[in-house]
Amino acid sequence: MISLIALAGIAGVFFYYRQRKPETISISKNIPELIDTLLVLIRAGHSPAAAMSQLHNWSPDELKQHLFRVHAELLAGQRFAETMKSLRDALGPCVYPICDILVSADRDGLPITSVLDQLSFHAHQERRRLREIEAKELPVRLLFPLVCCILPSFVLLAMVPMLVNSLTVVSAKLL
Repeated sequence: MISLIALAGIAGVFFYYRQRKPETISISKNIPELIDTLLVLIRAGHSPAAAMSQLHNWSPDELKQHLFRVHAELLAGQRFAETMKSLRDALGPCVYPICDILVSADRDGLPITSVLDQLSFHAHQERRRLREIEAKELPVRLLFPLVCCILPSFVLLAMVPMLVNSLTVVSAKLL
C-alpha cells in the first residue's frame, strides 16, 4: 500500500512538471509555419506592416493572441517598429530575426523574400533537430511505464504461478 502511494506521488510530480513546460518551446515549434505564412503574404504583394496585420488570421493558436495584438496596435496607428518591438518582448528570442528583418524592410523598402526563404529553411531545420532530440529521449520516457506497468504484470502472470506450484509441491513432499 505504501509503495502504491509513493508511486502515485512520483507520477503526480512527473505530470506536474511535464505540464509546466515553458511556453517558448511551443512558440519556437510554430515559428516555421509563421515564417511560411508571412512569406506567402509578402509574395502576394503585402507590405511588411500589412502582412503582420493579416498574419493573425492564419497563425497557430499559441501565437494568435500576440499577433492579434499586433493587428490591433497597427489599426490604432502605432508605428510598425514599436509594434515589432513589443512583439519581440512578448515572444522572446525566437522571433528576433523575423522582427528585425521586417522592420528593416519596412524602413528601407528592400525585398525580403530571399531572406525569409533562408530564415524558413533554417527554422525548419531547427524544428527537425528538436524532433530528433525528442525521438532520442523517447526510450527514457518509456522506461517509467515499462518498469511500473509491464514488468509487474509479467511477474504476476509468469512468476507467481510457478512460485505457487513449486510451493505446493514442496509442501506436499514435507507432509
